[in-house]
Amino acid sequence: MKTKLLVALIAVLAFAGCTSTTSNLPVRTDYSKTTAFHEWENFRFASDSKSADYQRYPRFERMAQQALETELTDRGYTRLAEGSPDFRVSFDLIFRGGTKPQAEIQDRGAEPKATAYGGSSQRGTLIVKMLDPVTAEILWTGQISEIKMNVIEPQKELDKAVRRLLVEFPPLAG
Repeated sequence: MKTKLLVALIAVLAFAGCTSTTSNLPVRTDYSKTTAFHEWENFRFASDSKSADYQRYPRFERMAQQALETELTDRGYTRLAEGSPDFRVSFDLIFRGGTKPQAEIQDRGAEPKATAYGGSSQRGTLIVKMLDPVTAEILWTGQISEIKMNVIEPQKELDKAVRRLLVEFPPLAG
């Protein structure tokens, strides 16, 4: 009996070591201590008027926005297409490293294959801001770093990163 218990415990620990490393990614948050986050019910995405000083990747930005919308609506917030929301959501997705975070077709033969987009040096950072809808003041901000995009399933990586980041939202004090 003790042997079976020991084997089961080792198996659980081994599987825990195989889980996604997203839970280990560095997350930082900050928020306004005077904001009543518990009163928020609906949101809109802030208009995209970014004049970024970094390379933008619209495909991954759309995926990040989809992940944010899904996570927020799963938590009971309603996305408004029109009208005045309780808060606006803004985000930046920044990649650093040597090459683009996109799969590229190589070997123009019968079976082209996707290649990695920079190896181990390519990392992403997602910065999310919850804004006052009138003043655009940042009421909550969170950042998750060291996101390594999966070439085959990038949406899955962004979903996990957003889920991990929004564990901290809304803050318990708000």
